[in-house]
Amino acid sequence: MDVKQSLDAYGVSERLAQTDAMDELVAELKINGFAILESGFPAEFIDRLKSGIDRVYKRQVDDIGGESVLQKINDADTARCMLAYEQDFLHVATSEPLMQLARRFLGPEYVLMMQNGLLNRPDRENYQAKWHRDLNYQHWTSSKPMALNALLCIDEFTYENGATFVLPGTHHVAPFPTDAFVRKFQKQLAAPAGSFLILDAMLYHRSGINRSAGIRRAVNHVIGLPFMAQQIDIPSALSRMGVKTPTDQAMRKYLGYRWAPAADVADWRGRRVTK
Repeated sequence: MDVKQSLDAYGVSERLAQTDAMDELVAELKINGFAILESGFPAEFIDRLKSGIDRVYKRQVDDIGGESVLQKINDADTARCMLAYEQDFLHVATSEPLMQLARRFLGPEYVLMMQNGLLNRPDRENYQAKWHRDLNYQHWTSSKPMALNALLCIDEFTYENGATFVLPGTHHVAPFPTDAFVRKFQKQLAAPAGSFLILDAMLYHRSGINRSAGIRRAVNHVIGLPFMAQQIDIPSALSRMGVKTPTDQAMRKYLGYRWAPAADVADWRGRRVTK
């Protein structure tokens, strides 16, 4: 069959952009709901993130009074808002390939809603192994994407160590599908260390079960349109940890400084004067 002829169409007046590789990733995201993006981070940086996740998690466990407290609220093995603790994780959240994909997929205005470190251990139950959307409890769909989640694979994602499962196309359908559909169409996504697994945030997905001998680490981000609230007030968290307020306006918007509710009328108007 002639390849060009097989791609011809009729009755088509609109097509997705196809100028470069990033457009192809956007097409995969919009239609299938998932794609894999190379981060460009060097291997030594990825290795450094492994110990970073462990340090932040231990600090948060100590701060709350022990891991048993986190287990009671189904929050064990999750290190939250890590960019407020170590600079490396701010670098991850603001990586240029991720920012470029967010702009293509969501448009010019978007905000980091959360960043979590995930530890999938082989010796305990994993709460993330249940099907969910990263915009939890939402049973409706939108004609345009509202958010994406970007899971940086710190360790290689393999079928043995619990690589993420997805249900392709479920970001287009409001309710959770039938059990038979899940069994038939669930897809497990192996991915190399240093790559981002990108999902439409309304795509149903779950962690796999880690049957290996080691921990599988990842850093997840949810990036969405500014009308949605951050899980944790990132500007306040950065301030409390002594992180200087960024001066770059695009970075300020991305981290949520621009979109936080104004304190009063003067604050609201002042932001527009200096925009």
